[in-house]
Amino acid sequence: MHNTWQRLGLVLTLLMAWTTSMAQDLFGEQPLPTVDEAIQLIVDADWDNQQMLLDFELIDDVYLYQHRFGFTLKDLNGNVLDSFDGITLPEGKPKTDEIFGDVIVYFHNVRLKLPLQSVPLVDTVLEVRYQGCIEDTLCYPPTRKTFEFSSPTPAKKSPAAASSISSDSNGGGFLDTLQSEDANAFNQWMENQSIGLIVGLFFVGGLLLAFTPCVFPMIPILSGIIAGEDNPSASRGFVLSSAYVLGVAVPYTLAGLLVALFGAGLNLQFLLQQPAAIMTSAVIFVVLALSMFGLYELQLPHFLRDKLHQPGAEKRGSLIGAAIMGAISALVVSPCVTPILAGALIYVAASGDAFTGAASLFALSIGMGIPLIIVGTGGGSLLPRAGMWMEEIKRFFGVVMLGVAIWLLSRIINETVTLGLYGLLFAVYGVQLGALESAGEGLARLKRALALVLALYGSVMIIGALGGGSDPLQPLARFNAQAASSSAATSPQPGNEDHGPWRTVVGKQSLEQALASSRRAGKPVLVDFFAEWCVACKVLEEETLTNAAVLAEMTGFDLYRVDITEINDDSQAIMEHYNILGLPALVFFDTDSSEVPNARVLGEMGPDRFIQHLNARVMPQL
Repeated sequence: MHNTWQRLGLVLTLLMAWTTSMAQDLFGEQPLPTVDEAIQLIVDADWDNQQMLLDFELIDDVYLYQHRFGFTLKDLNGNVLDSFDGITLPEGKPKTDEIFGDVIVYFHNVRLKLPLQSVPLVDTVLEVRYQGCIEDTLCYPPTRKTFEFSSPTPAKKSPAAASSISSDSNGGGFLDTLQSEDANAFNQWMENQSIGLIVGLFFVGGLLLAFTPCVFPMIPILSGIIAGEDNPSASRGFVLSSAYVLGVAVPYTLAGLLVALFGAGLNLQFLLQQPAAIMTSAVIFVVLALSMFGLYELQLPHFLRDKLHQPGAEKRGSLIGAAIMGAISALVVSPCVTPILAGALIYVAASGDAFTGAASLFALSIGMGIPLIIVGTGGGSLLPRAGMWMEEIKRFFGVVMLGVAIWLLSRIINETVTLGLYGLLFAVYGVQLGALESAGEGLARLKRALALVLALYGSVMIIGALGGGSDPLQPLARFNAQAASSSAATSPQPGNEDHGPWRTVVGKQSLEQALASSRRAGKPVLVDFFAEWCVACKVLEEETLTNAAVLAEMTGFDLYRVDITEINDDSQAIMEHYNILGLPALVFFDTDSSEVPNARVLGEMGPDRFIQHLNARVMPQL
């Protein structure tokens, strides 16, 4: 295709030279207008209405080809933000052209509107491509022009929106920004702050992040590492947990660097949920779990042990292992985005400052790790010393590691298979605890009773999985014939389920059809981008999106849930098209299906705060 366009360009150039010569013979020595004299282009950005405006002014007898228009919006790093595929162009005049055949052309004046999916939060460059001719005289070669635009400021927004944004996010300073639960508030607050205040904000934000469901899965992993020590102590727990937290900081810091260099188009969260990354991480947790069962001992390679052979050398190996586990945990165990993290990514992508990006995300991860260090230090002092109880605790954390591996795999395998794997894990652990042994007395009897419960429950889960079940709380529900037939008669088709007023859609095409339907009905829209593997998505749904007061405020809106649980090209296309940095993400659209500027919700947000956000950011712009 590229060579074809090169040959066509050569033909047009030769044709232009020939027609120029003929024109000079016809018109004497009067020079023909240049392409810029014949075709004047004015471009403007209408941020209030989320569109780019193009105005072509043509002199007499000059026309533009409709099919030769091309538009691309990029950030300053070259990342494509929008290619405006499928835009509707105004009607032109039909013409039979000597080069292109039957075409549509424009004379005199052409005004185009390029709709934006969202107002860009970074400086941008609009590339415009077009080609025109002078009637029966000359064809100009293809023309390409670029126009730079600064990211919109509150002064460029509508007065109502600007005032609401100012009062909602910029007026309260550092503490109000932390309490805002709004990624845009973080981004706007940081625009005029020093690097010291920005780093401080993210450190405190990391402390708050540590108490969200995103970080909870890291606690048993860290505890398992400490439990793997022969003689755990408070000092040893502190050292190991510090190494683990520094490991967590590595991918966060790299994320800050990469986003600063490549922009928000680099969707790290989606890349880390690819099947290859998840399977690799699951295997690592299985390997670590088997070491907890005493099948082997994890240690440094022989050549490194020789170099480090000195008192305490074996501890250095475990520190490296703790750091590696921290890095893996940060990559895949916590697959959700919070307002603070989203604000960091938006700000870093807009600034393009690699140092600020790395320092901000490093501070965030360290703040997030402080409670983990406290837990690790306390756990090291509370765990028993080497002996029978210590072996039991190590096996328990080995089971926890296997559970984490199954939880990771649940994002890419069938729910029924997941139920069966959990059942197998519970049943085997129950047998290992002594479910089939004699009762004994005292604590031994209690231990056997717990082992029997685990083994029986695991067996029931396996039976439920064999019957096609998927719910660990009701593994045998599929065996109830009446419930099954009732469910078959009343359940909607997969991918279009209704959850109260919410309609679930799967796939980019289904979402576009839903938005088109709402646009025809003249209704605003809220789209909830979620995935089953996103813990914060479920918290947001249970606490906010199904709240009666929130739903009452959303009366008149069409509510869509976009399921991007499955990792595939369509899911990635959705996240790239709508510029989704991470999950959960709520995006508001007006009655024309244009995104409401500066109204996105990234991460968790409580019902009261959501209603305030709705009234301050969304309603004034509808």
